[in-house]
Amino acid sequence: MDRFLFIRFGSIGNTLVSIPAVRALRKAYPSAFIAMVVSPGIDELLSDIPWINELIVYDMHGAHKSLYAYLRFIHELRKKRFDTAILLKRFLRSELIGMLAGAKRRIGFETDGKSNFLTDRVPYAEDTNIVELNMMLLKPLGIHSTDLSLELDLRNCADYKIMRLVHELESKGRPWYAVLHPGGKTVQGAGLSVSNCAKIISRLAGQFNLSCFVVGDNSDSAAIEAIVKQSDTANPPFTAVGLPLKELGCLIQHATLFIGNDSGPCHIADAVGTPGIILYPPLYNLGEHLIKWKPAGDNYIAITPKKSCETCDEYPCKDRVKIRCIEDIDIEPIFNYTEQILTKRNV
Repeated sequence: MDRFLFIRFGSIGNTLVSIPAVRALRKAYPSAFIAMVVSPGIDELLSDIPWINELIVYDMHGAHKSLYAYLRFIHELRKKRFDTAILLKRFLRSELIGMLAGAKRRIGFETDGKSNFLTDRVPYAEDTNIVELNMMLLKPLGIHSTDLSLELDLRNCADYKIMRLVHELESKGRPWYAVLHPGGKTVQGAGLSVSNCAKIISRLAGQFNLSCFVVGDNSDSAAIEAIVKQSDTANPPFTAVGLPLKELGCLIQHATLFIGNDSGPCHIADAVGTPGIILYPPLYNLGEHLIKWKPAGDNYIAITPKKSCETCDEYPCKDRVKIRCIEDIDIEPIFNYTEQILTKRNV
């Protein structure tokens, strides 16, 4: 039996955009054993994917931080006797794991001549969609797939507490809701202002009769609390801070609309098929970044800063300028797109 190991520990978004490559490999090798190395918490999010036989957690900052724990992790990998490792992460640590795991064939991206432990090197291009890039790693195996869609059908969502709250809303005749994600590690704290987030919530409730769940991790709790306090609505938003990733995924999967920053949850929305409005921070190469990272299709709208970094006389900017640039984003298009999405979904 062919035995494949995908190595993609790290962020939520980076992991989710590798799903189409896993699916394509499964279709090409229906009887193969396919495993994937992921970061803690992401294993639960991916637990319902039918193309993966085993999810292997690598906790580089916790359980596997010590040399002894790392070597034990490698020992367990070697026992699984993988033939081929596919490295979706362009770092030396990934290459070492693939080599030390005993995989004789190791496929990864060429990284300026530093790909010392690869047997097959694939060119990396910044101006190519990340899903397509990941799919290119299968070319050395003779696999060519044009299906770049993300696919994540989360099951047993009713078991989660947050979904029982959604069910209560449905029983009260309020089945439609939006998920707002005002934080995220990608934007490094530079998101829409508290007042703009509060305005979005109030408009969603008043103009579109949408309930709103404000989500984030524990580091976002103070900002989320401030947003809730400023929201002027008869139906105050619900907060969901620090949810496990699968529970967050279930909440987004059953939502009418997702609004958030360029961060992991927007890729969850893409994977579960929930239309999204995504806000992007000022970047010098924003156009290239959108090509690479924006979810494909008409269901995902990009909201960008008014001013281009390439033409800004304050670039490279300090954090205060970056924050101001994001806060100056016109939020009015959000409501125009919301109306279009609700119309398309017959809400």
